Formats: sequence, C-alpha cells, structure tokens
Amino acid sequence: MFEDRVCVVAGNGHSLGCIAPGRVLAGDAVLRTNNFFFEQEFHLGRRVDMAYIAGDPRVAPFMFETLHRCRDEYDIRGWTSHNPKVVKAGMRRFRDLYHPLRFRDTAVERGVEALMARYQRKPMSGTYAVLAAHGLGARHVLVAGMDLYSGGARYLFTPGRHHRALMQPGMAASGPDAHLHNPDLDRAILEMLLARGDLRLERTAAQSALADLLPLAAAREGAALDSRPRANPVDDWAGWAGVYPIALLKLLRRGAALRRGLFRRGPGR
Repeated sequence: MFEDRVCVVAGNGHSLGCIAPGRVLAGDAVLRTNNFFFEQEFHLGRRVDMAYIAGDPRVAPFMFETLHRCRDEYDIRGWTSHNPKVVKAGMRRFRDLYHPLRFRDTAVERGVEALMARYQRKPMSGTYAVLAAHGLGARHVLVAGMDLYSGGARYLFTPGRHHRALMQPGMAASGPDAHLHNPDLDRAILEMLLARGDLRLERTAAQSALADLLPLAAAREGAALDSRPRANPVDDWAGWAGVYPIALLKLLRRGAALRRGLFRRGPGR
C-alpha cells in the first residue's frame, strides 16, 4: 500500500507544529493517530491515508463518533488498530474503511512481543502506527509529533471536558502513563526496525525527543502541504455514541476510582 511513497506517521505531540520546511510534501502518504481531529489547523493537510486508533476500548466508540462528525473536513481513506475491541467499536461507523493491522513478517511480530515482555509495558500509539506503516509496505517513514510524552503537556491540542474527565488527574500535563508505557520500549522497537535495514526512518523536526535516535529528514523539492487553520474544529469527544452516553462512562470511571480508593485504605480506616 505504501511501498512507493514516503509515509508520514504523526502523533499529537508538540513537535507536530514544528515540522521543518520541505520535510513533508503534499504527495506523501499520511498516517495519523488517536484524536488527531482535535488539531486547530490541518498540520498535515486534509487527507488521511490511514488512521491508527487505539486506547481504552470503552472510550473508542466516542472517538469514532467524533471522527465521524469530522468526515466532511478530512478525507479518511482507511483506519486500523491492534486491539480487537477497538476494531469492534469502529465497525459501526467505518466498517468499509478498516484494514487489519499486520506486521511486515513474523520476525517483527516476535521482536515486538519479546520487547513488550522485557519491559512489561505496551507501545505508544505512534510506535504502533510506525509498525502499521511498515506492515503496509512502507520503506521510508518520517515521524512527526512523536514526542514520547516528554517535556510538558502531552498534546498539541487542549483536551476537552469529556477527555479530561476520562484521563487520570493531571495526565494531560504530564509524561507517559507509567503503568502502560515506557519510552524505552518505544525506542527499542524503533531501534529494532532500524537494524533490519528495510526501513528508512527519519524525523521531521529539528528539536525532537527522538533526535538522538533518528536523523533529520532532508528537505525535498515538491508541492508543500496545505496546512491551514480549521474553521470550526471539534474540541472534545462526542457526548453520545449510538444510545450510549459518555456521561455513563464517566460515572462508571468515578465509581471504579472510589472503589480503588476504599480498597487501598482498607476496612475500618
């Protein structure tokens, strides 16, 4: 699918807004990740050749519903996920655009599994998106906005009310969720891909959390991206997904947090 195109894999970190001139061109394939539709401008244009969607499967229906409401703004051409429960959630709105996530070969799959076992954590969405691009045949991948949750606020956008309520307190302004992610795992996966020799992997911003691992891509001649502000960008997840209100999910989350607090305190404390 991406064999003959430069593929840009974009996270939502602040370096997405600092792409160096000439590094990303209008004809490059674009692979976006969770919640990219909250951006205030079309940092990589309107076309999305592939969206990688992951995260909490209970939140996924609202993420897909929000993406569906943005379908007139973005040219969504496909989506994928490694999580079967997220895939199930996406089928309601985007069944015809689904592409199964496949690794390039069993060596990559086993390598990722071994690294996950070593670190006892899961890759971040941007890293899974790089793996997806590689699995779809990409030979040259440029990363943008993959900051590994380093250096201040997590996202280039400001999470909305629903989004904040479903995150751990302070998470929007802090580093990785330590019980799920470890940046060393993501770096190890990228190093594994680099060592294979079948993928050219570069960064698009001069200042990047991956500056010591990935070279800065060279400037290229060609049509520039149409990066323009959005007229009325969405700023939060949809309040409903079918007959399921996000308020119910927030209530369940608060109840679970209360139970965890009582369990930690123990009886009679």
